[in-house]
Amino acid sequence: MKRFQSKAFFVQHAWGTNVRTKGSPHDRSADPQTLPSFFLSSDEQTNAQGRVIAKRESTEINAFLGDSILRQPSSVELEWNNFAVERHTSLPYERPERILRHHFLILWDVHVAEGESAYRRGRFSPYKKYPNTISTCHPGIRTAVRSRFKHEVIVGALHPDFIRGIEEELDKRPSGTFHGLYGKDDPDLRNLLLLLVKESETGGRCGTLYVESLTVALATRLLYAARLQKLPVRATASPLPRRQLRRVLERMQADLSANLNLATLAADSGYSRAHFLRAFRAATGQTPHHYLMGLRLAKAQGLISNRSLPLINIAAACGFSSRAHLSTAFRSRFELSPSTYRRGL
Repeated sequence: MKRFQSKAFFVQHAWGTNVRTKGSPHDRSADPQTLPSFFLSSDEQTNAQGRVIAKRESTEINAFLGDSILRQPSSVELEWNNFAVERHTSLPYERPERILRHHFLILWDVHVAEGESAYRRGRFSPYKKYPNTISTCHPGIRTAVRSRFKHEVIVGALHPDFIRGIEEELDKRPSGTFHGLYGKDDPDLRNLLLLLVKESETGGRCGTLYVESLTVALATRLLYAARLQKLPVRATASPLPRRQLRRVLERMQADLSANLNLATLAADSGYSRAHFLRAFRAATGQTPHHYLMGLRLAKAQGLISNRSLPLINIAAACGFSSRAHLSTAFRSRFELSPSTYRRGL
């Protein structure tokens, strides 16, 4: 592992991405095997008081877009594994041919995006991408592109090892090579990407299990869309056997304040992540995240009856990221706020 030192210190991660921390030589770990798979980067900025602050964004997305402006906080602030999502204004550009190592999804936003892409012997053909459509780029050679206009985009990046892992978990794998999508209207990819960018830009309040479930669904849909195939019509999934379901529910109930992840619950069941999600839903009628949210709200409802407990403490004890998160979830389930519910007791 290399470390570069100047006014700020750099630690090279397993994917060749960099984390910059101000004024400290300590990296996250001396063992590269323990480094998580983040999409990380940071750029120093100065605030109004003249203090240096860190602005973190995805190295992969930044390199993919070239000159651009990050419009909202990046998901790298939340340290998600295997996936990053950001909202950017892409500035006028001329990008040469380059090799990509990750899978990218571009959701064209706000207005029509126009430019040109190379197709052979240095010749360029015009393109026009409409808002709410999806384009994708996959590992391999990306042709040269150029544009004289600004584009508003939401970009997601998926690690190739993660995509391969999800493909290996599928009951029926799509065949053929990857094909790029070019301004395609794909509601599934669009909606999943919008849910993930919303979760990122609201501070990741729904937690790791929610994000990882969405990311698995996004990767699964991409695997078929990139092969120009439809998702297979599945027969009804077999529910989790009672013993495995009980083990998973005991894990959830053991500490409702814990930030559970999908891999842990899937391992408890003995199934792959994709299979676990289907089998859990078949057994309970709910996604794991929705079921866990129900357990947390039930506990919160009981604690609220103790008037001496501040709502912020109840939120923390039940696994909500803030009092506001508790209030939003509580109102959605019971159609009144925690404070109103408490006053009515």
